[in-house]
Amino acid sequence: MLTQPSKYQTKTYTFTPALERARRPLRVRNAVTGIFLLGFVGAVYSYSMFAIKQDDFSDVPMPPDLTVDRLTNY
Repeated sequence: MLTQPSKYQTKTYTFTPALERARRPLRVRNAVTGIFLLGFVGAVYSYSMFAIKQDDFSDVPMPPDLTVDRLTNY
């Protein structure tokens, strides 16, 4: 076998009752942390999109459009 199960897993790689009991108190904390991180990332993304929409790029010169003739003629 390439990997050996840890002492907290059975040979079928499922959790033992001891590991489930040890992880139980952390479930709520992990869920709250996940919700907080998701909310923070969503807020940063929303703020960034809102800030970009307000920018005016009309003063930035745009290159001319490339046509098929210009791309094929060297």
